[in-house]
Amino acid sequence: MKKILLIEDRYKRQELFKNELSFDFEQYKNILDNIILDDFYQLANEMIHNSFNLSQYDIIICHKSVQLEENNDSNSIIVTRLKEYCKKEQKTLIFFSGGISANFYDTSEFEYLELNSKTFYSKNLSLFLDAVRSRDDDIMMLCYGEHWKENIVANVLEKVNLFLFDIQNYNINPSDFTIDGNINKVNYQFHTLNEKTLEEIENYKQSLESYFLIEDKQANKNNSLIIHHDNICDFELFDCIEKFNSTNDIDKYISEMLLEIKEKDFEMIFIKDNLSSNYLELLGLRVAYHIRLSSELGIKRYIPIVIVSDFSTEQLCKFDDMANILFTPNVYLCKNTKEEIEKYQQLDVKNLSEEKYNNKFLNKIQVNPPKDTSGTHDIANKWSISRWAEFLNIQKNAVINVNKEEIENTLYFKYLKANYAQKDKQIDISIKKPSKNGKVLLIDDEWDKGWSDILQAALQKDGLEFESFEYEYKDKTLFNLYMQIQKKVKEYNPDVVVLDLRLSKNDHDNEKDIDSFTGIKILEKIHEINAGIQVIMLTATSKSTILEKLYEKKILGYIKKEHPDDNSISTVENINKFVRLVDEGLERKYLIEIYSTTQKVINILDINFTLPKDEIDCKIFHKFNISKKNYIKFAIKIHNEAQYVFDILDSKLDNRFIYALLSIISSFEAINSIFIKEQRYESDRFWDNTNVNSTSLNDKLEELFTKLGCKNTLNIENMIRNRNNYLHSNIQDVHIKPQQLKELFNTKLLMIETIKEYN
Repeated sequence: MKKILLIEDRYKRQELFKNELSFDFEQYKNILDNIILDDFYQLANEMIHNSFNLSQYDIIICHKSVQLEENNDSNSIIVTRLKEYCKKEQKTLIFFSGGISANFYDTSEFEYLELNSKTFYSKNLSLFLDAVRSRDDDIMMLCYGEHWKENIVANVLEKVNLFLFDIQNYNINPSDFTIDGNINKVNYQFHTLNEKTLEEIENYKQSLESYFLIEDKQANKNNSLIIHHDNICDFELFDCIEKFNSTNDIDKYISEMLLEIKEKDFEMIFIKDNLSSNYLELLGLRVAYHIRLSSELGIKRYIPIVIVSDFSTEQLCKFDDMANILFTPNVYLCKNTKEEIEKYQQLDVKNLSEEKYNNKFLNKIQVNPPKDTSGTHDIANKWSISRWAEFLNIQKNAVINVNKEEIENTLYFKYLKANYAQKDKQIDISIKKPSKNGKVLLIDDEWDKGWSDILQAALQKDGLEFESFEYEYKDKTLFNLYMQIQKKVKEYNPDVVVLDLRLSKNDHDNEKDIDSFTGIKILEKIHEINAGIQVIMLTATSKSTILEKLYEKKILGYIKKEHPDDNSISTVENINKFVRLVDEGLERKYLIEIYSTTQKVINILDINFTLPKDEIDCKIFHKFNISKKNYIKFAIKIHNEAQYVFDILDSKLDNRFIYALLSIISSFEAINSIFIKEQRYESDRFWDNTNVNSTSLNDKLEELFTKLGCKNTLNIENMIRNRNNYLHSNIQDVHIKPQQLKELFNTKLLMIETIKEYN
């Protein structure tokens, strides 16, 4: 077994290679000595002083720019000495370097190879080392990997072609022809020249060409299957025969056919390019794509494919872009003749590797969306349903399985699934679970296509209710839709609504006017009922202008129905974003009660701001014999502060709870100013000129509302203290909870109701 020496002065480069390809030098220590770090310095110094001994090595590999940092002449010395030594001892020498742009191979004095560092530090190195261990190596493996033999034959073929050209144009004698000795490294029975004649050299050339089609002629042909339409020259050539009977739903038919032939025994599949009465439909090419993209076929989707045609590759490419599959690995084109088919049946070709499948098949092809879909919205719906169902592991669901069967039979979606398979391997599949309680309502015209089941599965939790607005959207007027949705919202009383942006046919033609989208109209209807209901928008749009404008409509957030062309979306991240938004919406459900309280306060005050300024009034204060001049500005303040509280809490301000607290307390102060006249030098007076016995705002209000007949304790002292701490004690870290604000706001409502009911 050969022994190899590798001299590397740049250890970090080798480490990078080891990490990227998970390469382990230790597994080759019986054939390879890897000289790095201290070992390198020792050997380099021995070379500089010409005291080295490399007799135990058959192959010496070294960085061509190798050098000791402290010796500027070390590179030229080491390189020269290695060349002289290998020439004298007839050792194989290999230099690699980042500055080498083309491979150089020479055997005139000794076996010598130069190649680029990236080529050397690649999978070719492990291939070469494995071959050394099995005693079937050649250093050209380092340059060309698995294709090193093809490189040798291609070089010889080029020389033969040039020689034949010289014979025809310069009257060179065929007897001068010599066979390149490198061809002996290729284990193949090339034509043997009986004599050096033009005819014999032509035969030799043909045998070189045949190598690229038939690497190892076998006595028996491969087991092969033919898919045909009664248009193959000889059916006896095949072990398995499958007749193609086209239907209207071609993709579904092909998918079902492939599941049937999956169980048959064959090593190669032949497909006639024409499988219908219309030749240029070229359905055979579509079948080939289905084979490569159907994961349910297992390893048989990697099997060699031969397209049988009456046309050349160039002609087929002119007929149909799908002919591009002929430029991908392990796909061949042959004529519809017995001789051609038999030749391809004798190919010694392995199944397509997964690496080549990903890098040289998927990256080389393009499958366009089906023309009969209703557009990107339809594609995004189907694709999203499929992806969400997969990651949420929804299997036993009739509706989703219908969607799954429909799209998995479609070539375009098979193509998408194959492309996303590699990306999904990199994804951390950690699906978030909801943590809050409450009620969620879905409004989507695709509710019965799978969205209802999917979102319900994503929100599985005790204490969390999910329901869909089950409605037949087609052929119904928008007025009726709006009425039914308002009825449903009032009956179900949801905390969060998940609302699709496009719910009518006209919406799909609209890409600019966001206000005319049916989803926006429904959003407005929901907010008319209660603006505190949190709305999450579902949308298939990828237009940033529309997405940005959605936030102007007071939505909590949006979830994009994933279009396969949008690489910015991760399904797992999308699901987790949805769950997070629902949790956030349920956490903000207190806004529903805040809004309801706001409306009650405003309705009781009943201030008509459309009147001229001097005519604006608030009638609930008439009975107290307080002049309008003394109460109207405070009544307006109470009205405005009620609206401010909701607007503040409905915002994303960091200190919104503090600001809401300040606004509510400000209303209490306004009430105090209406009914209690503060005296500078004596006790304060109520509106009826009786004495106020209290001094603090809390106690004054308690005394006032007891006087007005309120039997409830206001219990606002702590919140007033929090307000004072924030404003006067420079205590910024004041923690206010939504529940405290709800109770405080309800106290304000109680005050206004008490004022209204006072007799």
